[in-house]
Amino acid sequence: MNERTIVVILVSMTALAWAFNQLNLIAALAIAAVSTVLLVQLEVKRRIEELERRREDAQKKRQDRRKGIRSLRASALNSLPSPILLVDEGKQISFANDEAINLLGETILEDDVYLYLRQANFVASLESVLAGTSNNDGAIRYTTSQDRSFDITIAPISGIKPDGSKRLQAMVYFHEVTSLLQTEQMRVDFVANASHELRTPLTTITGFIETLQGPAADDKQAQKRFLSIMQHESDRMKRLIDDLLSLSRIEMLRHVIPDSVVDLSRIVKSAANACKHSSQERGISFNIALNESVSKITGDEDQLIQVFLNLLGNAAKYADKDTCVTISAVPDPSNSQQVIVSIRDQGPGIAPEHLARLTERFYRVDTARSRKMGGTGLGLAIVKHILLRHDTALEIKSQLGVGTVFSFKFSVADS
Repeated sequence: MNERTIVVILVSMTALAWAFNQLNLIAALAIAAVSTVLLVQLEVKRRIEELERRREDAQKKRQDRRKGIRSLRASALNSLPSPILLVDEGKQISFANDEAINLLGETILEDDVYLYLRQANFVASLESVLAGTSNNDGAIRYTTSQDRSFDITIAPISGIKPDGSKRLQAMVYFHEVTSLLQTEQMRVDFVANASHELRTPLTTITGFIETLQGPAADDKQAQKRFLSIMQHESDRMKRLIDDLLSLSRIEMLRHVIPDSVVDLSRIVKSAANACKHSSQERGISFNIALNESVSKITGDEDQLIQVFLNLLGNAAKYADKDTCVTISAVPDPSNSQQVIVSIRDQGPGIAPEHLARLTERFYRVDTARSRKMGGTGLGLAIVKHILLRHDTALEIKSQLGVGTVFSFKFSVADS
C-alpha cells in the first residue's frame, strides 16, 4: 500500500459520508482512525524494507571485503618466488601459487597432495600438522627430475568453516636450496682437487728426500737428477698456490666494477712479449691485428694482462707447432660502445663435450699433458672470473683439427 491508495480510500470514505449526510464527528473520527492505521502500516513496511535493504548491503560489503582479502592474499602469495601449497583436512590441495603450479603441474588443485609428495617424512609431518600436534622433525628434502632441490616446511593454519566450526589446514612452503647445494659441492670439490694437486708434487718431493737421505746419500748423479725434479715439482706447487691466491683476490673484487682507462694494444703486446720465448720454442708466432679506434677500453690493467697471459700462454703450449695465433679487436657491429676481442689458434681443437666445462677449476681435457706442461688447471677459471668482473663472458668455439677461438667484449672508453 502506498500514499496514492490511502488518499483514494480517504476520499472515498469522505464522499460516502457526505452522500448519506453522515459527515459528522463520528465519521471524522472513523476516517482519522483508518487513516492513522494505514499510515502506521505504511511506515512500518517502509522501515522493514529499509532494514532489509541495509542488511543486504552490509552482507554484500562483508562478502566483497572477504573476496578482496582473499584476492589480496592470493595475489601476495602468487608474487612470492617460492612455491606454496595449502592442504585441507582431506589431504587435498586447496590452493597453489603460481610457482607451485609451475613446479608440480597445472592440474594439482583439488588433487591429493600425496600424488606429488610421497616422502615418508613429509607424510608423517603433514599428518601430525593436520592432527594438531605440529610435530615437524627436521628438514624435508624434495628434489625434482630437473635436479632442483627444495627444503619443505609445513605449518598449521587455523580457520572457520561456514557452519562456524574450526578448520585446520596446512601450509606447505618450498625453500629452494639448489644453488646452496651446488655451492657446497663446488667447495667440497675445490678442496678435494686442491688437496690432490698439492699432494702429488709434495709426495714426489718427500719420496726423493727420503731417497737422498738413504740409498742415494752418496750418489752425486742421482742427487743432481733428483734435485732437478724436486725443483720442478716445487715450482709447480708455487704456481698452484699463486693461482689459488690470485683466484681468491679476483673473487673478492668480483662486484667492484673497474673504471680505469687502459690501452688494449699495449696490454696485448706486453702479454705477447711475455709469452714470446715459449712460443718461439714451438715455432708459434703471434699476429696482432687491433683496430686502433677501439684501443682505449675500460678495465683493470693488471687483471687484463693476466687474461691475455693465460690465453696466449695456453696457445703457445697447445697450438700446433709452426702455426700462427691471431689476436684481433674490432668494433661490435651491434654496439658501437663495445669492442670484440678474439684469440684464434691453429691446433687440434677441443671436443664439444669439453667446451662447457673448460672454465671449471682444475678441469683439464688432457690431464697428463697439462701437468707435464706445468698447467695448474686454474688458468681459464681465472680468465672467466676476471671477465665477469668486467661485465663480459668468455665465449669458446672450437673445431677438431682446425683450432679454437676465445672471444669476449670490452666497453670502449669515452674519448
